[in-house]
Amino acid sequence: MASILNIGVSALKTYQQALNSTGHNIANVNTPGYSRQVINLSSRDPELTPAGWLGTGVELHGINRQYDDFTAKRVRDGRSTVGELDAFYSNAQRLDSILADPAVGLSPALNDFFNAMQELADDPASIPSRQLLLAESRSLVERMHDLDQQFADSQAQVNRRLDDVVQEIDRLAESIANANDAVVSALGHGSHQTPNDLLDQRDELINEFSDLVNITTVEQSDGAMNVFIGRGQVLVVGNVASDISTVSSPADASQRDVIFSNDFGDTNISSELDGGELGGLLSFRREMLDTTRNQLGLVALGISMQMNQQHQLGIDLDGDVGGAIFSTPEIQVLGNANNSGGAVTASYGTLSDLTASDYELEYDGGNSYTLRRLSDNSTTSIDTGGASPFTTAEIDGFSLTIDSSGVAQGDSFLIRPSRGAADSMQLLIDDVRGFAAAGRLQSAVAIDASGNPANSGTAVISQPSISSGSGLPLAANMVFSFSDNADGAGNSGFVISNGPAPPNNYILYDPATESAGKSFPSSANPSQFDSFGGLNFRISGTPTVGDQLIVRNNTNAATGDNRNALALAAMQSQDRMLNLSASYSDVYSQLVAGVGASTRQAEASLAAQEGLLERNRASQEEVSGVNLDEEAAKLVQFQQAYQASAEMIKVANSLFDTLLSAVR
Repeated sequence: MASILNIGVSALKTYQQALNSTGHNIANVNTPGYSRQVINLSSRDPELTPAGWLGTGVELHGINRQYDDFTAKRVRDGRSTVGELDAFYSNAQRLDSILADPAVGLSPALNDFFNAMQELADDPASIPSRQLLLAESRSLVERMHDLDQQFADSQAQVNRRLDDVVQEIDRLAESIANANDAVVSALGHGSHQTPNDLLDQRDELINEFSDLVNITTVEQSDGAMNVFIGRGQVLVVGNVASDISTVSSPADASQRDVIFSNDFGDTNISSELDGGELGGLLSFRREMLDTTRNQLGLVALGISMQMNQQHQLGIDLDGDVGGAIFSTPEIQVLGNANNSGGAVTASYGTLSDLTASDYELEYDGGNSYTLRRLSDNSTTSIDTGGASPFTTAEIDGFSLTIDSSGVAQGDSFLIRPSRGAADSMQLLIDDVRGFAAAGRLQSAVAIDASGNPANSGTAVISQPSISSGSGLPLAANMVFSFSDNADGAGNSGFVISNGPAPPNNYILYDPATESAGKSFPSSANPSQFDSFGGLNFRISGTPTVGDQLIVRNNTNAATGDNRNALALAAMQSQDRMLNLSASYSDVYSQLVAGVGASTRQAEASLAAQEGLLERNRASQEEVSGVNLDEEAAKLVQFQQAYQASAEMIKVANSLFDTLLSAVR
């Protein structure tokens, strides 16, 4: 009788636990990270009787969670990838919308500026045209400032989010370390039965961790889970978490670096992190934001410096040589905060050779430095020869002057040729009469004492153009006198007075074959007039011996002379940037197109990875998820077994009562 009672009691207790387990599953159907738990039943050890081995009932052998490491890893990796792409895309989309907005973008302001310049060329003496150009110049500068400020705001937002994400990573690392402690303790006190809910809680923390940064996990023999980030930095080992934080970059205080700290010191791991929101923020800053700001600065540089150069080749309404339209920035050189010494300055050279990249100059020891272009990591070796200061040859449109005093190996300098050019751009002209629309030189024919043309031939000279201000203003009029023996060898041409020194004091011109027109400098001697502003002109017609053509300083800019304004307006479509392969509009269009393409690519990749993640989650749900229909069926099954067990105890009790009655 006692045997059937014990069997009933064991069954009752076992199925009560089974009902509890099923209820636990149902209660956690919506709990993030929860894995379905399944009971394992086994028969109790039998007893030997004269009739043979007799069963003694049932017992709960264990409670297993339904969990697959491979599927869980795919979900975790997918969450990391989606987190990275989502952070990149959301920030890129914001940048793309700024550039595409005609109210904020640069293209409308750039077009309006050059249209106003063309209006000045159409009527160079018009005060309203000059007022329009002044207004559009001011609008262009303001648009540069607005765009750069938008980019600066985006960088500040990235910095703030980096701080928040790293703080969350630090908190999760501490939570995982605490979870490890709880898991190890539970395994040590539970006959090595797995603490299912603790494992689920720890796995969910790890999943949240992977949303923020790509990680690698390794389980220890005692059940603790170690977490690695970057290139193997151990963020969690057992119940100990290392620190991770953000600090202002020693190379550029406007940016934040991610620092890993342990007993061996602090390490900058910003370049080693990928995946998750943190990886997305860092890649957005590196691949899009910094490049976009540099490209905008490159456009500002090209416009300000090259427009200034051309403007200074003309004269304004008052007859004065044109001044600078826009301010010219200095190249940013940032010494690393950890440097021992040394100093570096940079100067612009050939503007068309400039790129949108930043550069890092590092001291290698001795007389050696290495200049690294950060956009592609190409390097240039620099040997100072022991000189200090030492000025380099031109590299990518700029040169460096290096003072090696106190410098130590490993000291570095960040060089930014175009960063900040848009923000620092200023309009320097405030008087509409100051726009130099006229050319600095003008041509004429010889005049006699009565004010009539003195030449007997038909030769004429075009209005000259210049490419520099070298040798200007002219000390005296340049006089071109026609001779049938200009070179002393019987060849006709013009002998030049007050022009280039001998033996180049003549230019050859044959009226018999060249009366339709000949341009100077000719291909035979293209540099003949370089010392006079890079002078260019064209002679046509048939001169007679003694006829004179004249090039002189322009002293009357109010007569409708528009040569310099035309040259300034033509710069809109000229390829003056990126090794003479792109105009200002082209550089900006490439900027906009690059941001747009990267944004669309990130959007497509994000959609694809989100779809893949959902499929992996569905696979995980098949293994670990709670099915309410299945659990309801189990409730009925275990309830019936529980009731049958109770009936078994009731039968045992009835038999016991019958036995007692029989012996009274």
